[in-house]
Amino acid sequence: MANSLCSEAPVLQRWFLGALALLALAGCANVSPARVSADRMDYGEVIAESWKRQTLLNVVRLRYADAPVFLDVASVINSYSVTGRGNVGFTQQTRPDPNLFAIGAEGSWSNTPTVTYQPLLGDRFTRSLLQPVPPVAIFQLLQGGWSANLVLRTVVGSVNGLRNASAGVAADPAFYELTEALSRIQRAGDIGIRIEPGKGGDGVVAVIRRGESGTELSKDSRRVRQLLGLAEDAGEFSIAYGLVPRNRDEVAVLSRSMMEIMLQLGFGIDLPAAHAAAGRVLPGQWQAGDEKARPLVHIRSGAEAPADAYASVSYRGHWYWIDDTNIESKRIFTFLMILFSLAETGQAAAAPVVTVPSR
Repeated sequence: MANSLCSEAPVLQRWFLGALALLALAGCANVSPARVSADRMDYGEVIAESWKRQTLLNVVRLRYADAPVFLDVASVINSYSVTGRGNVGFTQQTRPDPNLFAIGAEGSWSNTPTVTYQPLLGDRFTRSLLQPVPPVAIFQLLQGGWSANLVLRTVVGSVNGLRNASAGVAADPAFYELTEALSRIQRAGDIGIRIEPGKGGDGVVAVIRRGESGTELSKDSRRVRQLLGLAEDAGEFSIAYGLVPRNRDEVAVLSRSMMEIMLQLGFGIDLPAAHAAAGRVLPGQWQAGDEKARPLVHIRSGAEAPADAYASVSYRGHWYWIDDTNIESKRIFTFLMILFSLAETGQAAAAPVVTVPSR
């Protein structure tokens, strides 16, 4: 009998050590910190894609004279729970039997994401869509490195009476000449702004360097002054919102609101012929070959979903999308989404408070 017990002892010892290890693992169950990186990337990617699709859908809706609808993701909270439990049972007999040694374990894993959506309504909605982009913000974008050609074509309706393209109608030839000259001056680093006290509050002053006589910079600087009707001997000009300047030392900028910018993007849609013929959409379409009336963004349409698109949405039985290979349209569309933050001047509504129990 003694020999039998001795021979079974190593077996029982191995079972017992295994049981201890199992219990230790069950008690140390936790959520890996690697989940933070995975969640942040995954949720961030989904939110970014939904933001693009929502913006594109609203551009299409406006072309059909439908009201835009914006829904913000106010918060994303992902709560994890990991639990584990183990048990060991052993019955001592005269003759040990390994089958009487019982080990049990169980575990659970739960993932409960909470996403809070917040519609943009009331004062915030009105300010975001209907208030023009402040003229000072336009020159701040130029000083921040955004191309003058991109910013002025997208945000500006007119500057000192020079009209931008609108609703498929070509811009004044001088407007494009102005944007090209300002782009060259900008690349030379010779455009700047500053804020200084004025009679009615803070004033904005733009500085355009004249450059050395006979240089390309000097020619561009002189041409900008001619196009805008500015004083030849002045290097600083005040910036104001309006259609025409009050004097030769002022640049009057008639900037667009976010609603206007989205409407302008909508004129780049390849409309379904049946919808256009039936009068379901706002009139106006650029003519192929008219480069001066070319739309800001080219939005294609079709009966089936595209295979490869930067952003695509379904609306009224058709698909609308921006080609992933159309880098210019992608760049301007991304700029539009950035402008939403710039145009927001109201107080953001407080996000709902969500209480997540700690474990």
